[in-house]
Amino acid sequence: MVKHDEGWVTNADGIRLYWQRRAPEGEPAAVLLFIHGLAEHSGRYGHVMDHFAGRGFDCWALDYRGHGKSPGPRVHVDRFGEFLTDIRAAHGLVREENPGRPLFFVGHSQGGLITLRYTLAHPEDLSGIVVSSPFLGLHPDARPNPVLRFVARLLSAVAPRLMLSKPPDASLLSHDPQVPAAYLADPLVSRTVSARWFTEVMAAHANTHERAAELRVPALVMQSGDDRLADPEATRAWAAAAPAELVEYVEWDGLYHEMFNEPQKQKVFDRVEEWLKKFLVLSF
Repeated sequence: MVKHDEGWVTNADGIRLYWQRRAPEGEPAAVLLFIHGLAEHSGRYGHVMDHFAGRGFDCWALDYRGHGKSPGPRVHVDRFGEFLTDIRAAHGLVREENPGRPLFFVGHSQGGLITLRYTLAHPEDLSGIVVSSPFLGLHPDARPNPVLRFVARLLSAVAPRLMLSKPPDASLLSHDPQVPAAYLADPLVSRTVSARWFTEVMAAHANTHERAAELRVPALVMQSGDDRLADPEATRAWAAAAPAELVEYVEWDGLYHEMFNEPQKQKVFDRVEEWLKKFLVLSF
């Protein structure tokens, strides 16, 4: 039996952020904190949380600022580090509720980028991380042309909160036709990003690649092989530059961007569980 809960946590900037939880019956063996992707929200991971809560994990998820039910201009930050401030608040909340238990972050797409940036800055009190199709670079098909990049940089300086509209091609999320249909109908999914977000995320890409060798915690890095939103080559390059003894790299041939929403998602769940079990003694 999985127990559902939700609430709000206040970060260091005084912003109240929405969280939700799926807890197993009895004492959990470990804790998972899910970090969602760009322009989406934690509610899209309910089925993933339910699965792992049913396997004995205490599962938490946060809507970071400008996303989902949390406040703030949609998909805007003045600096990328503000996302890390939000995750810091969730980390503290989860740890208060689960003192001493192994704790793993699970980040998808932009959530994977945030997870990597946070882990490089705060490796303490983390047992490991899982990232799926981390947003370490735009796929060549999705990259804006040089003129648009120049305009975005200019606007970031003079009108940082100006919203730019470029919804992703939802058909590239999953082979399951119900997934893009639900995504497009979801009122909590954003359709715009700010000019400042664009320049900040580009800088975050560069910084995260430069610091790959500084990784200090075990990482399961998973990439969808047929991802045309996040660049698979960028993920491969990051994994190759990180300490080999800490990184397990898995590429899922033929899968689209959202591997947790693909028809083959059970195989992905099983691989994550297999990796987690290397660090835990669980009774499944």
